[in-house]
Amino acid sequence: MTLKSSVTTTTVGTNRVNFDPLLAIRDVVDGFSRRSLWMAFAIDQIQQRYRRSRIGFAWIIVSYLIFVGSISLFFGNFSDLAHRHFTAYVAINYAIFQFLMANISDGCAVFRSAKTWISSTPLPHSIHVFKSIARSLFVFVVCLIVAFIVLLVLGQKFSPVALLSIPAFIVLLINAVFIQITFGYAAARYRDVDYFMQSITRILFFTTPILWVRDEHMKTGLRLALSEFNPFTHALEIFSSPLLGELPDPKSWIIIGWLTIANCVIAICVAGVSHRRLAFWL
Repeated sequence: MTLKSSVTTTTVGTNRVNFDPLLAIRDVVDGFSRRSLWMAFAIDQIQQRYRRSRIGFAWIIVSYLIFVGSISLFFGNFSDLAHRHFTAYVAINYAIFQFLMANISDGCAVFRSAKTWISSTPLPHSIHVFKSIARSLFVFVVCLIVAFIVLLVLGQKFSPVALLSIPAFIVLLINAVFIQITFGYAAARYRDVDYFMQSITRILFFTTPILWVRDEHMKTGLRLALSEFNPFTHALEIFSSPLLGELPDPKSWIIIGWLTIANCVIAICVAGVSHRRLAFWL
């Protein structure tokens, strides 16, 4: 009886030691402080991706314009918006949607792709997260600049309300860190997480208001329920609406606020449990 109690106490004690949320927080702070390192990693990966291409980074612009132009051409007539307004709507929403999607897909592979570094070098795990986000951020900035040019060509005028997109993007950027940490550890431990998210992201593309305008589909029903349940809908609302001259829906801000808190807690808990075990999972 005493032996069993001793073993149980030892096991519980070990589990308590393995769960260390402060270690997860220190890892993020330490990783963020090494900006020169993860920026160098991100720049090198971007250069490697387009090294053998003849037009290099221009492929980011080309693929973005092809998508926006195609959607505007084939889906513009299904919207009540004027064609140029629909094009502006797609241009802004697709730019931020790409960034959000990249953080899910890259997050699932963020630690697996850095297996060699994690196994051989005592660097903070969050360095690989910040590297991944910096890479996605580069693509987003390029697309956003092109989107602004498209909007100006279409005659879109920016009002002071457009400044509300700045705090919105900061919140989305913070969420990107939490999401990549959570999915990074989860996918390192359970490979099925990656395949599951690949299936979900295909659905997110259609349930997020990119091909269609949210205000035009507000009738009660399954389609509205799915779109409102989709966090990407509210992420696009708080960022894109100000740039298009409209105040964002306060409900979307409330939902994103609560999601940010939830993502923070989940990321700390997952990292607190997984940090010391990551090298054994890869």
